Amino acid sequence: MEAGAALTPLGLSLRSAALAVLLVAPLGFFAAERVRRWHGPRRTSADLLLLSPLVLPPTVLGFVLLQLLGRYGPLGEPLARLGLELVFSWPATVLSAAVVAFPLMYRTLLASLEQLDPGLEGVARSLGAGPWRVLRCITLPLVLPGLGAGLSLSYARALGEFGTTLMLAGNIPGRTQTLPLAIYAAVDAGDLSQAWLWTGQVLLLNGLCLALVQLFLGRGRRPITGGTAAPEAAPPAAAEPPPPLAPAMAAQPPPLSLRPPAPFRLAFELQQRHGAFQLDLALDTPCRRLAILGASGAGKSLLLRSLAGLERPAAGRITLNGRVLFDARRGIDLPPERRRIAVMLQHDALFPHLSVAANVGFGLAHLAPAERSARVAAQLAAVGLLGLARHYPSQLSGGQQQRTALARALVCEPDLLLLDEPFSSQDAHRRRRLQQLMEELLERSGVPTLLVTHDVEEAYRLGEELLVIDRGGLQRHGPRREVFERPGAVGVARLTGCKNVAAVERLGSTGLRAPAWGLTFDTPEPLHAAVTHLGMRANHLELGVSAAPDAAHSWPCRVVRVSEGPLHVTVFVVPAGAGEGAGEPVLVELRQRAWAALAPAASRGPLVLSLPEGCLLALG
Repeated sequence: MEAGAALTPLGLSLRSAALAVLLVAPLGFFAAERVRRWHGPRRTSADLLLLSPLVLPPTVLGFVLLQLLGRYGPLGEPLARLGLELVFSWPATVLSAAVVAFPLMYRTLLASLEQLDPGLEGVARSLGAGPWRVLRCITLPLVLPGLGAGLSLSYARALGEFGTTLMLAGNIPGRTQTLPLAIYAAVDAGDLSQAWLWTGQVLLLNGLCLALVQLFLGRGRRPITGGTAAPEAAPPAAAEPPPPLAPAMAAQPPPLSLRPPAPFRLAFELQQRHGAFQLDLALDTPCRRLAILGASGAGKSLLLRSLAGLERPAAGRITLNGRVLFDARRGIDLPPERRRIAVMLQHDALFPHLSVAANVGFGLAHLAPAERSARVAAQLAAVGLLGLARHYPSQLSGGQQQRTALARALVCEPDLLLLDEPFSSQDAHRRRRLQQLMEELLERSGVPTLLVTHDVEEAYRLGEELLVIDRGGLQRHGPRREVFERPGAVGVARLTGCKNVAAVERLGSTGLRAPAWGLTFDTPEPLHAAVTHLGMRANHLELGVSAAPDAAHSWPCRVVRVSEGPLHVTVFVVPAGAGEGAGEPVLVELRQRAWAALAPAASRGPLVLSLPEGCLLALG
């Protein structure tokens, strides 16, 4: 007698559906995990194939399975030689239920995984977590609501399977007769009371499954917190527990010690193509504080992902302090968890199901609990968050979340810290405070840093050297003051904040004219033939009733427009003799008080625009 021979239709259905769901759960997760990383035709083809059991008529699906698994089918014949026969047996009911339930499991998990911030998994790996730990501690806990909903939907679908089961397993009472087949048999025999009994059981079971779906989906929409009124509450069951903070540490954490400077060198040659975009960068520097400037789409984030190991370049080599992290020719590609490169993203990428303390201590899993506790407490104290150790990210302000992310990156003492526009989402006041905090912590920790930013002032403040890239190529690299004073190229000048750039014409050996401004220049020495443009930084220019004492160039001008800010005023001027609408105005930035003193004179007549010695930018 087969395994299901003594079971009623209810028992057989419950057992078959349960085994079917247990079978499709790991398969659905694996398929969804793979497909979410695909794009284009590959993704479309995978979806069509994996969702086809959901749209094909059950009898058609059953017929196809019957032809494949029948005694003389391409799969059934080898199984028969091994003494295994699936057709018209209880295992066939499990297989039928699994095939029709799989698409719901796959699609539900795919939707949950696509809502998961991919930065979370990347950051976790940069903190030293291998793929299995990332799956166990980050991915699975965050997709649990979707997994629960998928299990419930798949179970309901498996309970209701009829056509495929009838074709593949038959309608054998006590062996393959599930609830839907029992209802069909009862109606066919004219026993409506029995049919209603089985139908009621199916409706009840499916109602319970749908209620569970709503419950899981509701949990997935709620923010994960420990409760605003009880911040000491324990984290969710799926989360890693926060490292315990020893009483002595919580009361008086030790100060962060100054990390002795170790030899540092970052060198890379990278080539990567994304569609029409080509990244081709090379750098070799011992600088511990490097800032990268570039327009949107220049390749800044792609460079950081390649350095961290989250993106594999097509060709090239990366070395850090003599360690080879990537070498395409030699087939070396260290995974992110072995590179000792921490990443801090612009949206923090805090693990929402972990407390502040557990977030900060995530990269210290290899340490003994006591040492881990001490390190976490010291780092939280350094960023002013020790009192919020048991809070969850959703309970923190934006600035507190950023400080938590910074503490999490620094506590591991990485060989290199990558900062991808970490303050872009903050208001001006909070951004300045976070910059000051980061500058202080980086000095005290000694961790080398590579910062990507659009903010010129931020790049100058936090970087000792500047790397300017545009459209995937290196435009300029050097000490920050040198790059600002001699940008060399039009694109570099604009990216470093130069607001006045114009093409020039040659007037003899040392004379130049900028037609767009209507201004002429006389340089002490002939400029290189490659110079095609000139630049003047708005904050270097001066306005007055007479030429400035240190002026190398000066021109009478009139004011055509004034744009006032809270601290500075931008004044737009043109040469005094220029007609209305002629030429492109020159931008001058002045402090509010300086403009207040000049405004009466500007209303009475022309002013003098002055450019100090050494402030004219020759650009190619």
